[in-house]
Amino acid sequence: MRKAEQRLWDTLRRRAPREAWIQRLENIVGEGWPDVYAVGTARRAVWIELKAPTRPKRSTTPLLGRQGLNPDQINWHLKAHSHGIPTFVLARDDTGELFLFPGEHAAKINGFDISTARLFSVADNWSDIFLMML
Repeated sequence: MRKAEQRLWDTLRRRAPREAWIQRLENIVGEGWPDVYAVGTARRAVWIELKAPTRPKRSTTPLLGRQGLNPDQINWHLKAHSHGIPTFVLARDDTGELFLFPGEHAAKINGFDISTARLFSVADNWSDIFLMML
């Protein structure tokens, strides 16, 4: 059975516009590299980290929990942002709710509870997600 993050990747690939090039990366060389590289029709390239957390029982508990960004991932997103490279963290919890966070917020994302996650998310449906990213 495929893991939740793999199923998120499957859905992302299936929902992507036909013209988009979306590539999942399995990188064992560099620490912190995002899971996905994508290029849209306007030739805008973005990096995407995928997260598929289980929704916490308490609304005040951080959404990503133990599945949050590790320090290398946080540093990667912040460095990319400092160089003007667009990055995102795409999360879908086990209820199916989607969150798209700009990578510039990487240092804060692990602490987002559900209400804060909704506040910082720039898209919550597949159409808007692709409009924001590509």
